Amino acid sequence: MNIFFYVIISLILGMFVFEFLISIMNYRYKNQPIPKNVQGLYDKDKYKKWLEYSMANFKFGIVSNTLSTVVMLLLLSLGAFGFIEELSIEVTSSALLQTLVFLLMYYIISFMFSLPLSYYRVFKIEESFGFNKMTKKLFIVDKIKSFILTIVFGGGIISLLFIIFEAFTNIWIFIIIAYVVIFAVMLVLFLFNGVFVRLFNKLTLLEESSLKEKIDALALSLGFEVKRIYVMDGSKRSTKLNAFFSGLGKTKEVVLFDTLIEKSTEDQILAVLAHELGHATHKDTLKGLIQQLFVIGLYVLVLGFILTTVDLHTAFNLSNVHFGFSIIIMSILLSPVNTLLGLLTNYVSRVHEYKADAFAAKHTSKEAMISALKLLVVENFANLTPHPLYVKLYYSHPPISSRIASVEAS
Repeated sequence: MNIFFYVIISLILGMFVFEFLISIMNYRYKNQPIPKNVQGLYDKDKYKKWLEYSMANFKFGIVSNTLSTVVMLLLLSLGAFGFIEELSIEVTSSALLQTLVFLLMYYIISFMFSLPLSYYRVFKIEESFGFNKMTKKLFIVDKIKSFILTIVFGGGIISLLFIIFEAFTNIWIFIIIAYVVIFAVMLVLFLFNGVFVRLFNKLTLLEESSLKEKIDALALSLGFEVKRIYVMDGSKRSTKLNAFFSGLGKTKEVVLFDTLIEKSTEDQILAVLAHELGHATHKDTLKGLIQQLFVIGLYVLVLGFILTTVDLHTAFNLSNVHFGFSIIIMSILLSPVNTLLGLLTNYVSRVHEYKADAFAAKHTSKEAMISALKLLVVENFANLTPHPLYVKLYYSHPPISSRIASVEAS
C-alpha cells in the first residue's frame, strides 16, 4: 500500500466525520426559537409533525451516509476494483469496452445499494408524513428509466472522453478538449431539459382561464413572451409544490405543478412566476453557466492528475492507469473541494434568490410574495431554524425567515 491509499481512505473518513458533525449540529438547532416573522406558520400539531419529520430525515441521512461510506471503504480496502478490472478484461479485449463494463459493474453495485434506501425514504418517511403519492409501480418505472438514461448518456460521455484520452499522448491537450466537450454536453442537456422532463412527467396545456391571462400579461409587462403554459402531474409523486420556466432569451415556457394550482391563489402563483422571471431578467442562468466553466475546468484538471498518477491506481489493486477507476477516484478527491466551492456558489445563489424575491415583490406585491413563500414552506415542510453554518455550506436558497425579512425591507 502506498501513500495514495491512506490519502483516499483519510479523505473518505474525514468527509464522513465532517458531514456527520454538521448534520448533528443542524438537527440540534431545531430547538432554537422560531423567528418572529414565521411564528405561527406551523400550528401545534403541525409543528410536532415537523419535528418528527426532521428526526426521521436526520436518522435516515446518518444511516444512508454511514452505509455508503462503509461500502466504498470496503470496495477500496479489499481490492474489489482490481477484481472488477479482471472481470471486465475477461468480458472483452476492447480497452473502451473494458472501461464501460468496469463502470457498469460499479454502477450496478451502487444502484442496487441505493435502491432499498430510496424505497424506504419514499414509502416509509415521505408516505408516513403525507407527502408521497407515488405508487410502487411508478417507483419501479422511474428507477428503470433513470438506470437506462444513466447508462446511455453516461456511457456516451465516458466513451467520448476515453477516445480523446487515447488519441492524445499530451495530457494537456486531453484536458483542453475534455473541458470543451463536457461543457458542450452540459449545455445541450440544459437546452433539451424539457425532453427529460417529459420522460418522467405528463405535461398538459393550461386551459384558457383568468390565471392564464394573468400569466401572459405579467410576462409581457416584463418584456417576455410566454410560448406555452403547461400543467405537470406532480401530484402523482408528491404533494409538494413547485413551478419553473424553460427556454433561453425572451421566449419562455411555463411549467406549473398541479399541486401548486390546487393549493395556491392566483396572486401566489403570479408571485412565484414573477420570482422566476426575476432570475431571467437578471440573467442568473447565464451567470450559473459561466460559473460552471470554472467548476468543469477544476474537474478536468483533477482528472488529468489522476490519469497521470499510476500509483493512485495500483494502490487499489488496479494493474495500471485505468480510465474508469479515474472517474470514481475523481469524485472522492473532489468531495472536499465541492464542499468548499459550495460556500461560494451557494452564497451567490442565495444573493440571486434575494434579488428575485425583491423583483417579484415589486412587480406583484410584497403581500403576495410573502404569502407565496409561507405557503411553499408549510406545504413543503421546510426547516424554520437551520443552523447558520449548514445554510452557508448547503443552502442554495436563504432560510424562509431571511427571505421574508428581505422582502419586507425591499
